[in-house]
Amino acid sequence: MTKIIKTNFFLATVFAICSTVYGINIASAQEIPPAKIIVIDSTLIGTNAAVATDLTRQVTQIQNQLQADLKTREDLLRAENDDLKTKINIMPQEAYNLLQQEFQVKVNEYQQDVQIQNRQIEVMVTNAYAEIERALIPIRLNILQLTGATMMMDKSFALVQVPGLDVTTRVIEQLDIAMPSINVELPPVPEGVAPRVGE
Repeated sequence: MTKIIKTNFFLATVFAICSTVYGINIASAQEIPPAKIIVIDSTLIGTNAAVATDLTRQVTQIQNQLQADLKTREDLLRAENDDLKTKINIMPQEAYNLLQQEFQVKVNEYQQDVQIQNRQIEVMVTNAYAEIERALIPIRLNILQLTGATMMMDKSFALVQVPGLDVTTRVIEQLDIAMPSINVELPPVPEGVAPRVGE
């Protein structure tokens, strides 16, 4: 008889624990709000926002200036190479080889500078987009609150959508107010590498 009572008590305890856990799961499930999704077009924001237009303008201006400086150096190298070719038959071989080595050093330096500048531009643009992204964070959260949405996703991930979900225009409008422009500049040249543009 005692054994039966103990068994029944054990079963009752297990049942009570299971009921409690099950009840907690139901309560947790009931606390999850229904999903309401809004959509943004990041590509459009990166094209139409005032700060994006300003960034493109500045980057283009910097690139054009750097390319002009590099073009000047390239023309000088071409002229020096042409002059070097005329001396191959009128100079002692040893002296000519020395000039050729010096010229090759200049070519290598030019190529290195091109790589450095490309990297500088890449870092500059990456930093600018990171700054814009930081400005977008509170804007996205604000629009989530205003619309009562629980999730914001990029349009590129949506296979199909019904009208009324896209809030891209609202994001652009708020970004234009919060960040209409941006100041960009080339990052410093890595230590130990001296730029030679404009020499």
